[in-house]
Amino acid sequence: MAEDKQGCGIPDNESPAGKEVSRRDFLKMAGIAGAAIGVGGGLGGLIAACGGTAEETTTTAGVTTTAGGATTTTAGGETTTTAAGAEMGREVKIGWVTMTTGVFAGLSEPDDFLMKQAKDTIGDGLVGADGKKHPVTWITKDSQSDTNRSAEVTGELISSDKPDLVFGGMTPVVNIPVGQQCEAAGVPCVTYGCPMEPWFVGMGGNPADPTKGFNWAFNVFFSVDNLNKVYLALLNLIPTNKKVAAMWPNDPDGQATADPKLGMPPVFEAAGYTVVNPGLFTQGTEDFSSVINKFKADGCECLVGTWTPPDFANFWKQCIQQGFNPKQTAIARAILTRPDMDAVGDIANGLCLEVWWEKTWPYKSSLTGLTCQGIVDAWAAANPGPYTPALGLTGGGGFEVVIDVVKRTANLDDPASYVEAIKATDLDTILGHIKFDAPFANSALTPLVGGQWIGKVGSWERFVVENALYPDIPITAKVVDRTTL
Repeated sequence: MAEDKQGCGIPDNESPAGKEVSRRDFLKMAGIAGAAIGVGGGLGGLIAACGGTAEETTTTAGVTTTAGGATTTTAGGETTTTAAGAEMGREVKIGWVTMTTGVFAGLSEPDDFLMKQAKDTIGDGLVGADGKKHPVTWITKDSQSDTNRSAEVTGELISSDKPDLVFGGMTPVVNIPVGQQCEAAGVPCVTYGCPMEPWFVGMGGNPADPTKGFNWAFNVFFSVDNLNKVYLALLNLIPTNKKVAAMWPNDPDGQATADPKLGMPPVFEAAGYTVVNPGLFTQGTEDFSSVINKFKADGCECLVGTWTPPDFANFWKQCIQQGFNPKQTAIARAILTRPDMDAVGDIANGLCLEVWWEKTWPYKSSLTGLTCQGIVDAWAAANPGPYTPALGLTGGGGFEVVIDVVKRTANLDDPASYVEAIKATDLDTILGHIKFDAPFANSALTPLVGGQWIGKVGSWERFVVENALYPDIPITAKVVDRTTL
């Protein structure tokens, strides 16, 4: 028998009994017409119905039988046959530790939107490696942007909710304690949004032996090594006297970046820059006058550093008030979102930073099929506020990765099987390609380029101005000397 164009094994005009039927009539008889085919699950029903295997069922009134993927119910002498999708499997529980409140809460603004996208796309379940459709339950915990709280809620999540897999982000205050709790409890874990080196060291890894990793915890984000290269490239875009004021906090991010051997200072110094580092500062510092006076006295025309958004807003306002106005900047962590920029004010115009996701990037989601611009458009249609780069980071490094892992896990009852699936991740996402093959074990590197904010309060645009590490990401504007704006 010739196969039809849809691959269902029956030509357009021939029934099994030789009677003329239309394609629509045939689909109705098979119970397929009108079925909703959803990503990750509903496709199984259509494949089962068109798989070329036919079964004959004999029924007795009042009896329901299931065979070959179809359910047949007989009642009162009438028989109804409904094609079934994949066989339902057991529930999969995924725990998520995020930062709904606290100093980094702005990075979690798209959380609800991304969760809805995931739920809508998954529908009533994910088809796993076992061919069964598994309903997914999500359990969300708020870290409050605090290290101790992150550890506490992760411990509660593991002991009370017993998740099969945990993911979480971002920054060291979340990723490290979440990873440590999962490592101690033997729970598979993927975090996103903490640079590779501070995460690895914070987890207890030895930087002298970066190939020796962990049993259960994995992390997705850029490396400090790449950040150094991007920041150096940003500074080189503007002619200066090559004197750099450096502000790094006394936390894992700051310690890794300020490291005199593996951090940013030796990279800048090798390129002819002089680094003026007054020492690690304490987060929550109110008065920065002493360090600002030092930067002015040393004639610094560049500024690099890492802050929380409130600390940087306070620091930068004092800089401008006291006459320290560097030509070029590279500001980490503090001005990632438009609300962060609004908090600094119009004096933030022209500040440069690393860019780890933007709407102009040439990638698309493995989950929804949306491009970077597409997910921003979807966000704009559903929300009145501006989008943040967390749309790409949390969406790609979080949801896309864990959903892909669940789909590929050979034995959903075995935690070690999830780990094997994580290790084997080889996924194109809206954040870029994700594979756990970075120089430091258990880490997946994501793209990083340089950017600049242009605009004013209520109207900021982040442009990509440097792309040496990832030339497939387009440059969208030429850098501007901020002191001329």
